[in-house]
Amino acid sequence: MFGWLKRIAEEIRDRIRYSRKISPESIRLLAVELQELAGIAELVHPDVPDRTARIQRIRSEVRQLIELTERLEFRRLSAQRRLELHSSLVRSRAQLLDSMQSVPSPTDRIQ
Repeated sequence: MFGWLKRIAEEIRDRIRYSRKISPESIRLLAVELQELAGIAELVHPDVPDRTARIQRIRSEVRQLIELTERLEFRRLSAQRRLELHSSLVRSRAQLLDSMQSVPSPTDRIQ
């Protein structure tokens, strides 16, 4: 009997954690963070036209996503689609951070 109660409590906890992850507010916060990182990455890669175009495309898509999360239609998306969107944003953030860390130093001198 206690195992049954424990399993129900764990399911409720997982549902709460899952609903927080796919809420429009949390996705909007991730999108805003990604947009800010893209702005910083654009400053880090000013001379590479290929990356600059890609970063600008990311910024425009994220801007559209932020606008979408403010609409009622976003809440109508399935939970699976929102979860995929959340994981995609997390992956994009990690890739952007890796890209920014791989930039060579502007000087050869150790600071």
